[in-house]
Amino acid sequence: MKKSHYDTLQVSTKASTEVIDAAYQRLKPSLNEAARNGDFEARNQLLFLEEAYSVLVSPDKRAAYDAAQSPAAPQIPAYQPAYVFESANSAPSGVLASTSSKLLIGLSLCALAFTVYKFNGQSAQQKIQAKQIEINAQQGSGEVRTDNYRAENERMLIQGVVQNQSKQIDSSYNIADREAERRQRELDYRANAEAQALEMQRRRLESQQQHQQWQQEQYEKERKLREAKIAAEAPKKQLCNMYALNGNTRDARAAGCYY
Repeated sequence: MKKSHYDTLQVSTKASTEVIDAAYQRLKPSLNEAARNGDFEARNQLLFLEEAYSVLVSPDKRAAYDAAQSPAAPQIPAYQPAYVFESANSAPSGVLASTSSKLLIGLSLCALAFTVYKFNGQSAQQKIQAKQIEINAQQGSGEVRTDNYRAENERMLIQGVVQNQSKQIDSSYNIADREAERRQRELDYRANAEAQALEMQRRRLESQQQHQQWQQEQYEKERKLREAKIAAEAPKKQLCNMYALNGNTRDARAAGCYY
């Protein structure tokens, strides 16, 4: 059985506009949240809720809707004869003709009311079908959005993997660069150490050569001093030798020949 707009909003048929608005504001948030979470049934109910609210909140639309939901069949007016006759057979022909015409008018009104009711029912059915088509389209678009969301997730995942690999490659390059720099510093240090060792060895050799030269100079000085001393003492020695040969000890002591 199809739910009416009053059932959708959960209000009575005599509810005021304020009550209808309050019911709409009460039901809409929960349906909105469920629809955002992917509940298609909630989306359908939200569509019906919007349609019910748009109809019942407008006085004109509500009156037309109420008329379509419970069409009042025209009542055939009861014929009250202007004259009282003793029997039905005694009624004149004019009275019978008037009764037949009123009956035909009543039947025509009934047929017209049925046609209006059927037309309104067909219009409501067409609206429901249109809503169903719209809901199916929204479901299709929801599936498309879901596929797009999955594709976007996969693209972001692949992009993350590529970025990870790029970072790993960059890290490997950085490690290789640091290792090359370390080896270069080590080679430079070794080269500097060897150069310093050679420089120290050269200075040691120079120091040895200078020491040997100094020793040679000292030796030469001492030799020259000895030779000078010998040369200076040679006359005294000759004099002492002469005093010794002559046996002149007194003069030898005076000349300092004895120590």
